[in-house]
Amino acid sequence: MDTTTLIWIIVGIVVVVAIVVVALLLTARGRRERRRQHQHEHAEKLRAQARETEMQAREHEAEVARARADAASADAAAEQARARAAQASIDADQRRSAIDEHEADAAKQRAEQERMLRKADDVDPYVTGDGAGSRAGAGDRATAETAGDPVGVSGDGIRREYPDDRAAPLAADTRAERDATADETARAPRTDRA
Repeated sequence: MDTTTLIWIIVGIVVVVAIVVVALLLTARGRRERRRQHQHEHAEKLRAQARETEMQAREHEAEVARARADAASADAAAEQARARAAQASIDADQRRSAIDEHEADAAKQRAEQERMLRKADDVDPYVTGDGAGSRAGAGDRATAETAGDPVGVSGDGIRREYPDDRAAPLAADTRAERDATADETARAPRTDRA
């Protein structure tokens, strides 16, 4: 073989090797770029999954926070209800106490009224010992009672007649004496028969 031919063969081999190396370099760069692109896409998918997982975690955390807030609100409402119940109990006790005081005051005033009525009966010259007025006035009394005249009727329904036709309360014992006398008079036999 001739040296020129050998040189041409070596040059041809070098050129072919260079072409193969360049081709390999070019394809390796493309393959590397495609691999990087594939890795990037895979990384983006992982990031999207991570974002989705984060959103789900946030939703769960928000639900937990809402549940805690609801529980705290329910506890606060229960506490307010207990406070209102305690206040209502205190108010009820105060009202019962006020009622007891009012009843005691009313009893004192009733006793004072009874005392004053007895004193008035003792002073009044028109009241006799049986509790009836000096005037017979039975017809006037019946007319006033049937007419429903509330003047002079005390809380216990006792009436008293005065000569000027005014009505005023009588003590209970005076009324009982008057009723007993009227019953005896009605039962007594008449002696003036002809």
